[in-house]
Amino acid sequence: MYNLLAERSLSGKERYEVEFRDGMLPSDIIHKEGFFGEEEAAIVVLVNDEQATRQTKLSDGDRVEFMINMVGG
Repeated sequence: MYNLLAERSLSGKERYEVEFRDGMLPSDIIHKEGFFGEEEAAIVVLVNDEQATRQTKLSDGDRVEFMINMVGG
């Protein structure tokens, strides 16, 4: 999790391990960290360095990263 997300998350951590369970999705981790609604929608998911969705099925050993989709001018 990048710094800004970590600051706003329930764990407050940039990096940590999550125990894998069959059927796990990035959205499960996002919700566990307290992000829902508009905040959840602004999160970009990377699985093993490739862009994915919040509904991508995870495999044991996957590396999941979250970033904020920022737009500005």
